[in-house]
Formats: sequence, structure tokens, C-alpha cells
Amino acid sequence: MNLRNAAPNYRPLGAIAISRSVSVPAFRLFFFQVILFSFAYALPTVLSAQAKPPSEYELKAAFLFNFAKFIEWPPAAYPDPRSPIVLCTFDDDAFRAILAEVVRAKVINGRELVVRRMTKAEALSSCQVVFVGAAEGKRLPELLDALKGATTLLVSDIPGSAERGGGIEFFVEDSKMRFSINLDAVQRAHLAISSKLLSLAKIVHDQIHGERS
Repeated sequence: MNLRNAAPNYRPLGAIAISRSVSVPAFRLFFFQVILFSFAYALPTVLSAQAKPPSEYELKAAFLFNFAKFIEWPPAAYPDPRSPIVLCTFDDDAFRAILAEVVRAKVINGRELVVRRMTKAEALSSCQVVFVGAAEGKRLPELLDALKGATTLLVSDIPGSAERGGGIEFFVEDSKMRFSINLDAVQRAHLAISSKLLSLAKIVHDQIHGERS
């Protein structure tokens, strides 16, 4: 997929999206095309030595950066027009450090990116994106409840988190890294999502349609 001259292309959430597997090599190709051609970005730990593949955290951090590039938040999501895009990790300082390195000095649509570690569920609504790791699986219902009415995209690798109301879920299938997008959750958060991102995802909905308000 060549994104050299491609601008984010948003479409209604009701549109049909193609579900496509993303193997690690395919993702790396997508990662390099998007980063090198579209974002003019270089991740030293990935590019400096091809013999050393990126770590799981580096891959997921790159995904989060790309998610932010291809999702549009409503104006009400920001305190003012100059506010940064806030990417958060929930109680995970190791991932916070890697994510901060990935987005260092980057700008999306005129907004700087900042990375914060959050330890309280009630603080998550101040984030545009929050990553919740599998270790926090038991707290997922609490975190989803805390985000009701918020314009926050919850991304997680907790199994089943998307169908339980999360926005995006990382998972592995047949040794392939994939991610699913819950269109119900995206719609609840009033986010506009690029068709390019949708085309790479497995599209899911809430387990019981409309069960979350």
C-alpha cells in the first residue's frame, strides 16, 4: 500500500470494510511505507539494524502512532485549538517510555503528541488514545465505564476487549499480528476513522448490539 500522496480518507461508519490479515512482514512493509513516505519518520531501533526485529512494544507503539494519524477527533475532544494529542498508557511505564520515543517531536494535523502514564481510571478521559495491556484484563469493565461519554480511543491486547466495548484490539491469529476495530465503540466516541485504517482491520461490533450507552 503506497501512502506517499494519500490523505486520510474518511467514510461513514456504516460502510463495509475489508477484513485483512496483517502478518508481521506485511505490517513491517506497511510500517515502512507509512513512516518513510507519508510521515517522514524514522524509528532508529527498527531501521538501524535489519537483523534485529522490532520488539512487540515497538510494533504496538508504531501502530498507535499510525492510529492517531488516521483517526480524527471532534473539536470538543481538545481543551483548545493548540492542545496536543495525548497518548496514554494505563499503569505501564515501560511501554510509555517506548511510545514516547516513537512519537518524539512528531506532529499530526498541527498538534504535538505527548505521552502520559495514567494510574487512575477517572483520568483516562483526558487522553485521545489510551493503551491498556493484557495485565489489566480484570479492570477492563471499570476502565470502559470510566470512558462512557468520552472521546477517547481505548486500544488493548486484552482478548475480546473490542467486542466488550473497546475501540481497537491487537490479537494474533495463525501466527499473524492483526487488529480489530469496534465500529460501535468508535461511533460512541464520535471519532472519524480513515477507510485506509478500516481496510487493514477485522471489523467487529459490541457482543450485544447497543448494550453500552
